[in-house]
Amino acid sequence: MVKNGLTRFVRANTIMAKPLLYSWTKVAPTLGVIFVSPAILTVGCTLGTMLPFWYAIATSIITGVTISLFIYLHGGVGAREHLPFTKLMEASLGASGSRFLASPLITITQIGWYSVGITLGGEAASQLTGINSYVMITAFGVAMALVTYSGFSKLSNFTKVTACLTAAFSVWSLYAVMLQQPSFVSPPYSTEGLLYAAGLAIGGATSISTVSPDFLKDARGSRDVRITSFVIIMPLILFTLISGNIMGAYTSISNPVFALVAIGLPLLANLLLLLGSCAAASSLYPPSLALANITKIQRKYATIFAAIGGLVLAYLGIVDSITYFLRFIGILLPPLIGMNLAEYYLLSKRVLTMRKGTMMAGVLAWLIGALVGFFITLGIPPINALLAGFISYYIFRRVQKRASVRIDSF
Repeated sequence: MVKNGLTRFVRANTIMAKPLLYSWTKVAPTLGVIFVSPAILTVGCTLGTMLPFWYAIATSIITGVTISLFIYLHGGVGAREHLPFTKLMEASLGASGSRFLASPLITITQIGWYSVGITLGGEAASQLTGINSYVMITAFGVAMALVTYSGFSKLSNFTKVTACLTAAFSVWSLYAVMLQQPSFVSPPYSTEGLLYAAGLAIGGATSISTVSPDFLKDARGSRDVRITSFVIIMPLILFTLISGNIMGAYTSISNPVFALVAIGLPLLANLLLLLGSCAAASSLYPPSLALANITKIQRKYATIFAAIGGLVLAYLGIVDSITYFLRFIGILLPPLIGMNLAEYYLLSKRVLTMRKGTMMAGVLAWLIGALVGFFITLGIPPINALLAGFISYYIFRRVQKRASVRIDSF
């Protein structure tokens, strides 16, 4: 009797332990697939054409470590509080500030990424099928929107498959480039070029770090956050960036698809682009949450409106303005990360208080961070903007608390 009871106890605890052991698989793939994408590969290629090879590799490593640390710290807040980014912003911007400042910024930038993804994927599908590109962009965009609409669980399962396939095609592409033995080019080194390249790489991934709480809010504990940030994200972004470094250095072409086409591999190029662009489904998830926060409708219905906006931007040709888009997100989003980090780790001591109305301290800190990122050319703009937002928010809140204490004592 005792033996049977003990057996049932051990079996029950074993069953309970399994979901905890592999619980990170519910959150990591959906975020990780974004880093195995044509967009990040393009950043790596660009570094390879701009910098001497080993400087490009070093820049990629610094970028990978920096982004993984941002995700660990910022996404970790969402994991501990089990809240999405727009809800977390209520602690530093207030409910109204989050709704009308942070949420629109996230909506615009992430819909932009979705639009870039479906444009690239649709054009690749058009090349493979011979069907009109606008028709394929629409079909691909609707397909990705349906995945996002279906919910986070199905989105996670979808991205597990596409991430593996994209990684496999990336390895194949890298092998194909090396097999062709194209000429190796080593551009001259300059400090300005290095800082610009680092800013491009870090700024391009900033929006993903900003919305990392959306993907990690369902994490089962700090272990899931560590595994996601350093065991999954860091190797993926390093693999993608360094693969791009090699492709760019050996072909002198900043676009990986064009690089593969140039060495006579158009089929492989379009297959890689099509698979990698499936990350658009993950890119659509954060704006659906942000848009739901603005309009107060259900997330799945917000997905429809976000997808329509992305299709419109695709038709208007957002890919042609990608440089300005990267500059935009690399300046306006990092201060939000800085504010959240200051509030959670220093001011609230990991016990957040959601505030009503608009926190002017947060609005001013965001504005200062954005201005610093835009006007201060020394250093890396996304890092400058984040640090400026962090420091100014901390100072404003400390002054605000001291003023409140004085008024209460008076």
